[in-house]
Amino acid sequence: MIRTGLVSLLVLFASSASSSAQTSLFRWQEGQVLTYRIEHVTSASETVGKNTTETKTKLNVTKQWRTVSLDAAGVATLELSLAALRLETTKPSGGLLIFDSTDEAKSDPQMSEQLKKYVGHPLALLRMDGRGKIIEVKESKHGPASRFESEPPFVLVFPNAALQEGMTWERPYQITIDPPQGTGEKYDAVQQCVCKSVSPDTATFALTTTFKTQPESLLDRVPLLQLQPQGEIVFDVQAGRLRSATLRVDKELTGHQGEGSSYRFQSLYTEEIQP
Repeated sequence: MIRTGLVSLLVLFASSASSSAQTSLFRWQEGQVLTYRIEHVTSASETVGKNTTETKTKLNVTKQWRTVSLDAAGVATLELSLAALRLETTKPSGGLLIFDSTDEAKSDPQMSEQLKKYVGHPLALLRMDGRGKIIEVKESKHGPASRFESEPPFVLVFPNAALQEGMTWERPYQITIDPPQGTGEKYDAVQQCVCKSVSPDTATFALTTTFKTQPESLLDRVPLLQLQPQGEIVFDVQAGRLRSATLRVDKELTGHQGEGSSYRFQSLYTEEIQP
């Protein structure tokens, strides 16, 4: 995979309302392929009574977005695929499971059977405008289409305004908790963005995420912890594309399974465009 800038957002929209033209920051080119390298390290630790269990994962992905077409309104049809995938999972017992799409001989057979089908094949097809907003998810072969609402393909969705240092805006959206973690429950969240700096080449943004609504049960809040990233995004203004993102999560619940229980989720997500 942003909160209190409502007043700034209203001012921002009011200043741009005089123009019907949409500000496009992403610059799509038909046939272009954007390649990103991702590393995502997570740790989940749970204490219930005298027992503590911990699971760790390290995910490395080479992700590609291909611009299939571009219409007259500047809406691009983008195709997502994975060129490489490596996943390490450290089980609570301490054992290590590995899948590496570049070396299946060293991969766990069960993980290989589940994950190899996601490499080298189109995983999603969607339409996106020049602000990074999803217009339509035409196809999603890995996970529900709703995930693109909570996890925009290029992290940010920009307002319809020119970039200025100090500008802030909010993106309200809904998070859907699908099986096996939920049964389709929806919760309101908001992404808050601040433009920290703008130069002729790049713009840097700070991002935070919070929930407006949550389940009453603390146990039911566990799946939501990982969906509250905060961090920094660098956008290539000249090329009109995401350059890099560094997002962190460090959230803890106490009492989710009675007195003395706790659950802590930590993650570090980095994404960077490749030449």
